[in-house]
Formats: sequence, C-alpha cells, structure tokens
Amino acid sequence: MFNCTKSYIGELILKRVVSKKEKILNAALKLIAEKGNLDFTIREVVIDADVNIASVNYYFGTKKKLIQEIENKYVENLLEIQKILKDTQIKPKDRLVKWTNTLFEYMLNNPGLIPIFSSKLFITESIDSTLELFLLESNLYLTQIIREITSIKESVLKFKLLQINASLFFPMIFVNNTEKLFGFSFKDLEIRKEYVKSIIDSIGVE
Repeated sequence: MFNCTKSYIGELILKRVVSKKEKILNAALKLIAEKGNLDFTIREVVIDADVNIASVNYYFGTKKKLIQEIENKYVENLLEIQKILKDTQIKPKDRLVKWTNTLFEYMLNNPGLIPIFSSKLFITESIDSTLELFLLESNLYLTQIIREITSIKESVLKFKLLQINASLFFPMIFVNNTEKLFGFSFKDLEIRKEYVKSIIDSIGVE
C-alpha cells in the first residue's frame, strides 16, 4: 500500500513538473510569435506562464538554453513530418504534396518557429545540429523525389532544390501580410493547396 501511494505521489509530481516546464516553453513560443523576433525577456515569460523566475532558472538556466529547448522540441516534430517523404507506399508526387501541406499547417500552428529558424539560417553562419539534421534529411528525400518525377539534369537539380526550400519557408515570413501584399491569404487552406500545386508544377513534374 505504501509503495502504491509513493508511486502515485511520484506521478503527480512528475505531471506537475512537466506541466510547469511546458507552460514556460509555450509562453516563450507565444512571445516569439507575437514579437516576430527573439527579443523577449525572462520576466515576460514568467508573467505569461504564471510561474516564478526560479522555475525558469531551474529548467533552463538561461534564455539561450530556453530557445534551444524550443527548437529541439519542434524540430523533433518536424522530423516526424519528414517521414511522409520516406513513405514509399505513397506515390512520389503525392508524397511531396502531402509533406508540403502538412509542413505548412504545422508552421502556421506554431508561428514562433519562423523567427527562431530565420535567426539561425539568415543571421548566423552556424546551424544547430537538430535543425541541420532536419534540413539535410529533407533535402536528401526531396532530391530523390525530384529525380523520380522530373527529367531535370543533375546540374540543375540543386537549384530546383533551393527553389523548393525558398518556396516553402519564404511565404511564412509574410504569412500575416500576404493578403495586403499579394492579394491572397496564406492561412486559407484552399489557397495553400493551390500554392503547393504551383510549386510542384514549377519544378517540371512530368
């Protein structure tokens, strides 16, 4: 009986710990999305997450480590999405369509990812290992799919790969202003589907 009680208390403590850590992560990601950059303060996180600063220091230590934890968490999810590209049960073109639409939906639901990734890719020369793994793996499978569905020369393929990456990530920078700047809302699912079709058509699918 004592062991059961001890186990139950342990589970409650674990749930409380995970919950508090998640609250901090979610608050930081929310602030990043609202600001469109990484210029949030730990004090802002504390207020938004309704925790004390000691909790932030305990779980993360520094703001840099907090941002790294967010990146690691969400890149792991992106690597799960990546499995779509590996699924040979789906036709190559359909794989590309499904992966692209799923990726767009995920990034739209987690807008704080864009400032994090852009700061790593556009501002600095170094890329963290988890983000690098995602990008290298996606490029590997995208290259294989492009070879299967087009007759593009190898010398041109690398440029098409860059074109796809730009087409995927660049719109997310404008996501809240596409209607104002380009005359359509990127948050509209049907519009995104049309956009994905235009990406695939642009690489010369046979």
